[in-house]
Amino acid sequence: MIVGALSYTWQRREAGMNRLVIHTRDVIATASELMNALLTSESSVRGYMITGDAGMLVPLRATHVEADSLLRRLRLLTVDNPVQQQRLDTLMLLTRLRLARFDTVAAQAKPGVPMATIGAVTDGAMGAGPRMMNDIRRLVEAVDNDESRLLADRQQREREAGVISTLLLVAGTIVAAVLAFLVNRNMDRALADRRRALGEFENTNRLLQEQTVELEMQAEMAQTAARDAEDATEQATTARVSAEESERRAERLQAATEALSSALSSSDVANLIVDQALAALRADSGIVAMLEPDGEELRIIAARNAPLAELGTKISVKLDLPLSVVARTGKAFTAPTREDVRMRFPDISPSHEFAGVRAIAAFPLCVDERILGALLVRWNRDRAMAPSDAAFMAALSRIAAEALDRARLFEAERDARAAAEAANRAKAAFLASMSHELRTPLQAALGFAQLVRSGLYGPVNDRQAEVLSRVERSQMHLARLIDDVLDFARLEAGRVRVELEPVLLADVLADLAPLVEPQAAKKNIELSLLPPPDTLRVRADRQRLQQVLVNLVGNAIKFTPDGGSVRVGALHDDERATIQVRDTGPGIPADRLQAIFEPFVQVEDGLTRTQPGAGLGLAISRDLARAMKGDLSVESELGGGSTFILDLPVVE
Repeated sequence: MIVGALSYTWQRREAGMNRLVIHTRDVIATASELMNALLTSESSVRGYMITGDAGMLVPLRATHVEADSLLRRLRLLTVDNPVQQQRLDTLMLLTRLRLARFDTVAAQAKPGVPMATIGAVTDGAMGAGPRMMNDIRRLVEAVDNDESRLLADRQQREREAGVISTLLLVAGTIVAAVLAFLVNRNMDRALADRRRALGEFENTNRLLQEQTVELEMQAEMAQTAARDAEDATEQATTARVSAEESERRAERLQAATEALSSALSSSDVANLIVDQALAALRADSGIVAMLEPDGEELRIIAARNAPLAELGTKISVKLDLPLSVVARTGKAFTAPTREDVRMRFPDISPSHEFAGVRAIAAFPLCVDERILGALLVRWNRDRAMAPSDAAFMAALSRIAAEALDRARLFEAERDARAAAEAANRAKAAFLASMSHELRTPLQAALGFAQLVRSGLYGPVNDRQAEVLSRVERSQMHLARLIDDVLDFARLEAGRVRVELEPVLLADVLADLAPLVEPQAAKKNIELSLLPPPDTLRVRADRQRLQQVLVNLVGNAIKFTPDGGSVRVGALHDDERATIQVRDTGPGIPADRLQAIFEPFVQVEDGLTRTQPGAGLGLAISRDLARAMKGDLSVESELGGGSTFILDLPVVE
C-alpha cells in the first residue's frame, strides 16, 4: 500500500509538472503573438503610407483588440509571478502608446504624400518610435527568456517525476510478487497439514466403521475438511501461477529494457521490439514500422514471419490498415477473432486468411505524445488480450519508443559527424594543395627580387633598393603565412610526424635566443631567457619544440608595446615541466582565452587588427604540444599582460 500510495503521488506530481510545462509554453507563445501583432501593425502603416491603399490598414484596426486580449491573457498566465507582472505593466503602457502613435500617423497620412514623410511612422531612425519598439522587444524577450528558463526547469522536474513514478511501479510489482510467493508457501504448508489430518481421519474411519452415529458425523466433518483443503489448493495454485506470470513479465520487461538500452541503430531496436512482443504474447508474427519525417508515411523496419511485409516498404497513414490507424490515432486496438478482423479491415482480410491470421493487435510507439511508429502482432488462432497483457505491452511500447528515438538521434549524430569529418578532410587537403601552389611562384618572385637588388640586371639606386627590400620582406612574410597554412593542413590531415626523444631544455632555450633577439631589439623590448637546470630533460620532438617556442616568444614580442619586456622561464617537478612565456602586453579578454587557440583567430579580429598574421600560430602550437603528450594554455587579464604555459613530460 505504501508503494502504491507513493506511486500514485509521483504520478500526480508528474501530471502537475506536465500542466506547468504546457502553461509555460502558453506564456512564450502568447508573448510571441503579441510581438508579431505589433510588427504587423507597423508594417500595415508603412504599407499604407507608401502605396496609399487603405486596405493596408485593416490589420491595424484589429491589432488593438488582439493586443489587449493577448496582454490580458499574459497577465492571467503570469499572475503568480510578480516580476513578470511588473514587466507586463510596462509592456501594456508601451504597447498602447505605440498603437496610439500608429493611429495618429494613419489618420494624418494621405495618398500622394512625398516619400520623405514615411519616417514619421517611427519618428526618424533614432527617434521615439524605434526606441519604443526596442523597449517592447526587450520586455517581450525578457518575458520569453524567463519563461524559457522556467520551461527547462519544469521539463527536467517532469522527467525526474516520470522516472521516479516508473521505479515505484516496478518496485510495487516486485513487492507483489514477493508477497504472492510468501502466501503460496504458507498455503502449501496448510495443505500438507490438512492432508495429514485427512489421513488420520480416514484411518480412524476405517477402524471405527461400526461405531456410533457420532463417529460417522466426525467422518463427514473430516470429508468436509478435505474438500476445503482441495479448494484451498486450487486457490493457491491459481495464485502461484499468477505470481509466476507476473514475475516472468517483470523479468522480461527488465531484460527488454537492458537490451534496448544497448541498441544503437533503429533496425536493432525494431528487431528487439518484435522479438520481445512475440515472446511475451506468444504471437506468431509481427511488424514494426517507423513514421517518416513528413508524417505522411510509415516505413517497415522490422518483420517476423510476415512474408508480404518487406523491409523498407512504405505505407500511407491515410489507409485503413492496422499500422496506419494506430499511427494516425495514437491508440492501441485489438481484434481477437477472425470475424473481428474481417469486420474491422475488410480490404486486407483475404491476405490475412491466406496467411492463416485469425487475431491481431496494434500498439503505438510514442515519446512525449509524439508518435514515432507502430507495432503490429498477429496470431494464427483466436486470442483475447488480458489486462495484464495490455499493461505489459503499454510499458514495452513506451520503453521501445524511447529506445527507438534514442537510436534515431544517435544515427543522425553519427551521420552528421561523418559528414563533418569528410568536410574537414577536404578542407585540409584543399589548404595543403593551395598553399603548395602559392609557395612555388612566391619563391620564384622572391629570387628575382633579390637578383635585381643585387645588381645582376644593372645598377639599382637607393630608392629602388628600398622598394625591392620591402618587396622581399612582404614576400618573406607571405611565405611564413603559407608555411603556417601548410603546417595547419598537415596537422588537420594527420600527416605531421612527431619523433619523441629526451631533449635538454637548456639547449633548446640557448638555440632560441639568436632567433628572437633581433625582433626584440627592433622594438627595444627587454628579452630575458632564464636558463633551466642543465640536467632537466623533457620528452619532445626538438624541432617541433623549437617551432612552438619561436611562435610563443615571437607572438609575445609582436603584441608587446615598444619598451616592454618578455620573460621566458621553466618550472618542473618529478613528472611534468612547464615553460612559461610572460609578456607585458595589453592582455587578453577572459571570453577570448580559449578562442585564440582556434584556427584563423586573433584577439583583434576583422578590420580592427593592428598586427599582421593569419591567426594560425597558436592553433599549430597547441596541436604540436598535444602531439608531444603535453598541452598549451594561457593566463591573462586586460592591462596585465599574458602568460603562455607549455606543459611537457619530464624524462626521469
